[in-house]
Amino acid sequence: MASGKRIPLERTRNIGIIAHVDAGKTTTTERILYYTGREHKIGEVDEGTATMDTMTQEQEHGITIKSAATSCVWKRSRRDYQINLIDTPGHVDFTAEVERSLRVLDGAVGIFCARSGVEAQSETVWRQANKYGVPRIAFVNKMDRDGASFSSAVDEIRDRLGANPAPVQIPIGAGKEFEAVIDLIRRKKLVFEEESRGKNVEEQEIPEELLDEVEEWRGKLLDKLADATDAAGDSELAEKIIMHVAEGGELTDDDVIGAVRVATIKGGLTPVLCGASLRDKGVQPLIDAVCDWLPSPLDRPPVVGRVPKKARLGVQDPKEVESWETAERRPDADDPFSALIFKTHVDPHGELYYLRIYSGTVSSNDQVLNPRTGKPERLSHIFSMHSADREKVTGPVGPGSIVTTVGLRYSAGGDTLCDMKSPVLLGSIGFPATVISVAVEPKTSAERDDLMAALEKLTREDPTFRVTTDVETGQLLVSGMGELHLDMIRERLEEKWGLAPKVGKPRVSYKQTVTGPAELTHRFDRELGGKPQFAEVRLKVEPADCPGGVTIETLATADQIPESFRPSLEEGIRGAASAGISWGYPIINVKVTVVGGAFNPEESTSEAFAAAGTFAFREVCEKAGTALLEPIMSLEVTVPEDYYGNVVNDLNGRRASIEDMELGKDGLRVLRGKVPLSAMFGYSTSLRGVTQGRGTFTMEPASFDVVPEHLAPKLI
Repeated sequence: MASGKRIPLERTRNIGIIAHVDAGKTTTTERILYYTGREHKIGEVDEGTATMDTMTQEQEHGITIKSAATSCVWKRSRRDYQINLIDTPGHVDFTAEVERSLRVLDGAVGIFCARSGVEAQSETVWRQANKYGVPRIAFVNKMDRDGASFSSAVDEIRDRLGANPAPVQIPIGAGKEFEAVIDLIRRKKLVFEEESRGKNVEEQEIPEELLDEVEEWRGKLLDKLADATDAAGDSELAEKIIMHVAEGGELTDDDVIGAVRVATIKGGLTPVLCGASLRDKGVQPLIDAVCDWLPSPLDRPPVVGRVPKKARLGVQDPKEVESWETAERRPDADDPFSALIFKTHVDPHGELYYLRIYSGTVSSNDQVLNPRTGKPERLSHIFSMHSADREKVTGPVGPGSIVTTVGLRYSAGGDTLCDMKSPVLLGSIGFPATVISVAVEPKTSAERDDLMAALEKLTREDPTFRVTTDVETGQLLVSGMGELHLDMIRERLEEKWGLAPKVGKPRVSYKQTVTGPAELTHRFDRELGGKPQFAEVRLKVEPADCPGGVTIETLATADQIPESFRPSLEEGIRGAASAGISWGYPIINVKVTVVGGAFNPEESTSEAFAAAGTFAFREVCEKAGTALLEPIMSLEVTVPEDYYGNVVNDLNGRRASIEDMELGKDGLRVLRGKVPLSAMFGYSTSLRGVTQGRGTFTMEPASFDVVPEHLAPKLI
């Protein structure tokens, strides 16, 4: 926070709100801000007044596009808790916002619609949280909707997400009959007063006719807790629960709350709560659950980074480092300062950099090091964010803080900032490859420079947005994660910079890969700038599962290729992979092994090894043979039973592979499968026509696959 009483780190919660689009993330966030006193009026998504949706496009479309950060304070058991909260997008086109948020958060709240259950993007964000080991609690929202089913949603969380859901609440009623929730731990009925917008929560005794059902649910909860706490290493607590279940031994509410906390933080359990955020029901217990069960920075493992074995004090260039070793940074103010830039944002005042501080402390005007560039940076100002509003921080900020700064000259998203005298390079953030491109052209030649400047700013802000030039046509191409993503970019260009470029038809971002192994040696021996240059490298390539591009392993000895030339060699290989060969599409799914090489002490340079790496990679890939890859999407289509056959026929014509079909709620059919992106342009219009407007679908990138032989020549 900008000022006020400092809250201990053990009572700090860095959390994200994650879900499929339209599950109620922003609506729930608005209630959290209202109940904690951060906002005095509840903003509504449908009215375009949500505090966390500040972009014009978000307000007009009613969706979250950019993750927004804020902080608030909640009083729990007469103690204040600091909650640093990030509201993330739910649409798959903006999945990078979720990825970089989960990379730096300690816990998350997964929100699910009680009617729709686990949807396509629910699975994506859940996998992203699994990737970073983020503990979660689940909130089954929209219990007031027709067709709502709490038990079905819980079953889907278990079956489709592979989680271990443990309901700690159950609803009383559903749909129009939804009236309250029952706390299974304290055995109380919680009623949310409508006149106070849910601020006043009344505890009542459980109706007698529900007592048996409550005890059944509670028994299941205790059984799960016994197993999960034992697996988490707390055998004493597990035994206490078992004795209570078997023989009625003493077990307090605090014991159960503590057991849920242990199991949740260890990842063995997902507590499940329920409510209806739009109707102001169930959100206050959710905030209590965040404080009770999600971890503080102290509960998370130390962050691991790399440090140079032979580090010089002050500026440190990673390219000059002979070797690295791993090091930990603990959430301790006495540890050397380390932080990760997880997001950048361009606003009217300049570029804003979002930091998660992992160790040490830092203050405004401090000088820190970017170990990737080897250059110092000065943090001229530090801010706490409340959506789009900046609040200047007075005094130092320490571990667990999520803050922003301005004025960085040599840094970008994914970079580390650290103590000048204790360099450390934290793991960066990986993002999926773009899948769709369009050609853009300024309306007038005078606008070209302005367009390029605006696009450059957007690429710094959005790691899944790319700008390239077609080498054959000279066209300017912009690439992203989907049609909506590129539509939002176009709208931002017009709204923010007053630019309305001509936009071509969408095109697929194809890739290439090698079809087999190959090995060869390339000798680079020529004059550059009037000086002889020499480098020799032997490369082996083979197919591998690495969609991010290529992986490089070096078997060459230091006598063959000195350590000082290896970064340049790798740079040359990766540059060649990005530029592509033959057809000009980037190379992915390839393992490169540097088998050997040779150098000349008088003529070998970094530039020579970079060039040798480029030429050797191109030649060895040509020798191995290449194939064209196209992006394949995971598809989920929900349609009324009457239109099921027509939809399947249409999808078959689009080269779709249907992998799963089930009967959903209200007689709806749910189809899941894979389909090439190239076949899905304009599908929303087609689906509306085939189902008379009653069908819906979602897509997300799944993989790249070889283009069928009969289609490849047309694309090439």
